[in-house]
Amino acid sequence: MLATTDLAEAVGEYLPGLANTVLDPVMVATSGDRLLGAGALAALRRLCTRADLITPNLAEAAALLGCEPAVNTTEMRRQAEALLASGVRRVLLKGGHLAVHAADVYADADGTVLLPGRRVHTHNTHGTGCTLSAAVAALRPQRDDWIAAVRDAKTYLTGALAHADTLGVGHGHGPVHHYYALWPIRPEGVGSKSG
Repeated sequence: MLATTDLAEAVGEYLPGLANTVLDPVMVATSGDRLLGAGALAALRRLCTRADLITPNLAEAAALLGCEPAVNTTEMRRQAEALLASGVRRVLLKGGHLAVHAADVYADADGTVLLPGRRVHTHNTHGTGCTLSAAVAALRPQRDDWIAAVRDAKTYLTGALAHADTLGVGHGHGPVHHYYALWPIRPEGVGSKSG
């Protein structure tokens, strides 16, 4: 989270020397609370034009554009295109908070793509946006293009959400299960030694 102008500008100094940069503009918490001041918002807008891909959620895209959050995929497409017009290179607009669909929109100079998703019903959703952005960043060097990295990151996140309830960490809204493919949860007593 780049909560101040100084932080955003410091990160901006390093971005031109890096490849495949993904910026998750963490500005609005799931609760709706704003996480940075007005001055930092201007600096973050400038920073968004220097990253290779930005991954705002609906509230963050609205804050970047100075408008109301999108409520459907048609509005998401328009907002993704408006972000491109503002100088952003690529955008993955995350629609996990849509009332009906769990669709995302990817847009770049080649066009706009709707990426439908399966809604996973779980209370363990903490870190979904950060997980998706980090997965895209990790997968991009391993994929031929951005859209392939985005699609595979979405598949990974869906699996992490689907297995989140098996993790059993903490109380309230827990995290997604990042290691679901590596740490299979066994029913109690199965495969364990007694004694």
